[in-house]
Amino acid sequence: MAARTGTAHVVTTTRKYKDRIYRTHLLRRSYREGGTVKNETLGNLSHLPDALVEIIRRSLQGETFVPAAQGLRDLSLPRARTRAGRGGDDAAPGARFADRLEGVP
Repeated sequence: MAARTGTAHVVTTTRKYKDRIYRTHLLRRSYREGGTVKNETLGNLSHLPDALVEIIRRSLQGETFVPAAQGLRDLSLPRARTRAGRGGDDAAPGARFADRLEGVP
């Protein structure tokens, strides 16, 4: 048996039998042995939901995922930055702009 080298990938096989469609998802790796390409099945993913199989497939291709709570926290801006251009709490939203227009006819 060859040394365990090569990256893993997900193979989806679909076959039809008597008006039913059977779909299998296998976690495999490809390797060469004596000049021929062979496949080794590392695991059967058929019992998992299709959405999870797709996440596994994308993860093996190098995509990284962030937990939803962390992603929302990283996207939100600190409160001080969102209020930066308004002139403070007690000023009207357009007060600074109106001050600049005082000398303009």
